[in-house]
Amino acid sequence: MSLLRIAHLVEGLEVGGLERVVQALARHADRRRYRVEVIALSRGGPLVEEIEAGGTPVRVLDLRSYYPGDILRAARALCREVRPDLVHSHGHFAGALGRAAAFWAGIPAAIHHLHTLDTSLRIRHRGLERALARITRRILCCSHAVEKFAAEVHGLPRPLLVTIPNGIDPAPVMNGEAARELMGGAPLEAPVVGCVGSLRAHKGQEVLLRACALLGPRFVPGTLVVVGEGPERARLERLAALSGLSGRVRFLGRRSDVRRLLPGFDLVVVPSIEREGLGLAALEAMDAARPVIASRVGGLVEVIEDGRTGILVPPGDPEVLCGAIRSIFDRPDRGRGLGEAARWRVESEFRASRMTRRVEAIYEEALHERRAA
Repeated sequence: MSLLRIAHLVEGLEVGGLERVVQALARHADRRRYRVEVIALSRGGPLVEEIEAGGTPVRVLDLRSYYPGDILRAARALCREVRPDLVHSHGHFAGALGRAAAFWAGIPAAIHHLHTLDTSLRIRHRGLERALARITRRILCCSHAVEKFAAEVHGLPRPLLVTIPNGIDPAPVMNGEAARELMGGAPLEAPVVGCVGSLRAHKGQEVLLRACALLGPRFVPGTLVVVGEGPERARLERLAALSGLSGRVRFLGRRSDVRRLLPGFDLVVVPSIEREGLGLAALEAMDAARPVIASRVGGLVEVIEDGRTGILVPPGDPEVLCGAIRSIFDRPDRGRGLGEAARWRVESEFRASRMTRRVEAIYEEALHERRAA
């Protein structure tokens, strides 16, 4: 039996949640059944080498729009060079350009994947998503929150929507002392609070800084470690200085070894204000048996069982977040219990191999429907 050819289409391959999911789907693909390729339609990025090292070829097309000229160029690449049986697109840009190109090239089936509650899409973009749904076999959603958002806000047909939670690989073996050494600089004063995510307004790092300032003497000694990069960095650094936290906050920038750093944190906070499709940062912290405090937004409520595998707080409220952090500082034994329960939850429900098998079952359904039609 010949292998089915699957092409994952992404805009670029920077280090982000969407891109990590694509990498996991490629890594865990059933090689006895599928031949997988990743196509970065616009640009490459740090994950290109990692994906290729795992045995999956990557192609970068350098396309900048989904106007007819770029759609035609993508269609030619798919038709002449890749020749997939199914395209699996991720994110709005890749979904628009890739599905249009796949239809133009006569690709048998197209699957699209929604990774976030994308509130940034304008009316015309939402209209485009509804039009493209007509040539899409399934639309995968990383959480029930994303599925609900896709149906009620984007107006996508419910029969096409399927929720498959993201999954991650087991955490690397690492102890706290070694993890803190990887962070560099002067020794970190305990307790160490970690926050991982791109430095953008909707990720809520400002709320966390204000909560730490409210802790007052309870945060001295103590260190907040912010991992990530983005347009908000300069503003957040100024806010830390104005809040009297300069000596207590360390900005590490973008790191490719985040999962090796996690055991160095006594607590991880995910303070997002909006747009959390599922929350890979929360999952990875939970897998490292760290206690997690997260905002009650999007798919985070499907990852964390409040009071059992973590703590959920209202988004954008520094005072409530401060109280939740204080509760872990005051009862370290409670934090350890939350962390252990969280790790077992990830092990039982959020593994990448499980996610991949469920996605591949969707591939089979879509291709079977195409053949039956």
